[in-house]
Amino acid sequence: MKILKYLSLGGLLFFAMMIVNAVRFQYGPEDAFWRTLMTPFEGTVWAPGFKESEFSKVRVGMMVEEVVKLLGEPIRRSCDEKDCHLTYTWHDTATADYDQRWVVVDPSERVIEIHKSFFID
Repeated sequence: MKILKYLSLGGLLFFAMMIVNAVRFQYGPEDAFWRTLMTPFEGTVWAPGFKESEFSKVRVGMMVEEVVKLLGEPIRRSCDEKDCHLTYTWHDTATADYDQRWVVVDPSERVIEIHKSFFID
């Protein structure tokens, strides 16, 4: 009977942590589930000074200067002839599960895509 109590308590604790992750990272149910499940293996490296609340203010159509003013410098920029990715999170190892945050801008330096999810390797 004690095992059933502990299992029930564990399930409730997991569900509570899912809610915490959903609110903290502004994730939907699927990303909150995986973020909670994979927390022991999570290896997100965040850009210096990064704030989730500021990232949520980024909108399609903003200029890259506005994004950098809001979020600071990204960890990396990778550009080709069609767009540039401003990456604000990265993984600490090649096989780490991590929170993805990046912004894609077009050649005119306008935001065309905002990416926010939990990546499972």
